[in-house]
Amino acid sequence: MERVDNNFKARVYALVTQIPKGRVMTYGQIAALCGNPLAARIVGGIAHFGDPSLPWQRVVNKNGGLASGYPGGKNGHKTALEAEGVIVYDDYQISIEKLLWWPKGSTTLTHNLTPETSPLVVILGPTASGKTALAMEIAKRFNGEIICADSRTIYKYMNVGTAKPTNKEQSGVRHYGLDLINPDKAYSAAQFKEMALKAIDDITNRGKLPIMVGGTGLYIDGVLFDYQFLPLSDPGERKRLNNLSVEQLQAEIIEKELLMPANSQNPRHLTRAIETNGAIPKKGKLRPNTCVIGIQTDLQILKDRITKRMEEMIKQGFIKEVTDLSKQYGWDAQGLQAPGYKAFRDFVEGKKTLDEAKAQFVRNDYLLAKRQRTWFKRNKSIQWVNNKAEAVDIITTHLNK
Repeated sequence: MERVDNNFKARVYALVTQIPKGRVMTYGQIAALCGNPLAARIVGGIAHFGDPSLPWQRVVNKNGGLASGYPGGKNGHKTALEAEGVIVYDDYQISIEKLLWWPKGSTTLTHNLTPETSPLVVILGPTASGKTALAMEIAKRFNGEIICADSRTIYKYMNVGTAKPTNKEQSGVRHYGLDLINPDKAYSAAQFKEMALKAIDDITNRGKLPIMVGGTGLYIDGVLFDYQFLPLSDPGERKRLNNLSVEQLQAEIIEKELLMPANSQNPRHLTRAIETNGAIPKKGKLRPNTCVIGIQTDLQILKDRITKRMEEMIKQGFIKEVTDLSKQYGWDAQGLQAPGYKAFRDFVEGKKTLDEAKAQFVRNDYLLAKRQRTWFKRNKSIQWVNNKAEAVDIITTHLNK
């Protein structure tokens, strides 16, 4: 049996006392939060032989099963839970995904939750891989809220072309990281990290599960590996670099003998390389208590989905959105550098046909998907899944450790 310190039992008592009526925690979950994730059996012993005045009916096994050691056995456990409005099935199981509770970050436990140690689920993958749908499902199952790690949905008014979660989706599950700035403003990975850490803290403090979802690799890695980002450059220098073409930026990098960014066609990456004199952010270890799920999708399937999604966007008013934004903010606006918006510039200006613009949109997004896949391949902590059931199983196992 695993060893625990002398205060372990007191921490268990303090935590069990906080479990709300109609919600549950698991033995392993309590053990982890009290300092030893391997001490689930010890928690079980405390539950069966400890202070009977505590709400032990709100503690179940990792699969939602009731305890035979509860006073009156499983039937006694069933009766106590049903008195709190919990549905118990004929096999003495409850819906663990719906009822699992996490304590607030302000709990008085010695091993309290913080933004660095609270559970975090990350769902990542290339564009059109189904991240949003999976994140919504996970959020509903595990009482979670979503942090969007997408460098395009941060922009206001860019709704259709970024496949931004709909108003209905946002009303069903709270989202962070959407509509932060106007399309003509810049937003850094360092700013995203600051926002995301505050969101994780806020979500945790309200007893919910933070779920970060997106395809912007640097945003995600900045949080996962606690990147120490370099300071922003002088505004005058940034303005000068913003006026240079991709070719001019590349030439300046070569002239200064700096390392060319992996995405050598992205002006933001090129500009940042010059600003930092080729330095890169310092990367730490993987954030603890984090479950990273990657959606694995065949490239041809991705291309088909991109095509289908693009047609839906056009039906939903994408062309009008592009036209209106280009008139208000100009084609050089940061937000309008997104692949889909760039693809329709020549169509809006009467230089290409609609079919040509559609084909360019698909090419741009397909290349983006390939770059995203390449980025994520470097992260060995990602657990790749092919379907929702696999993701739910991995997440459930992680949360019940």
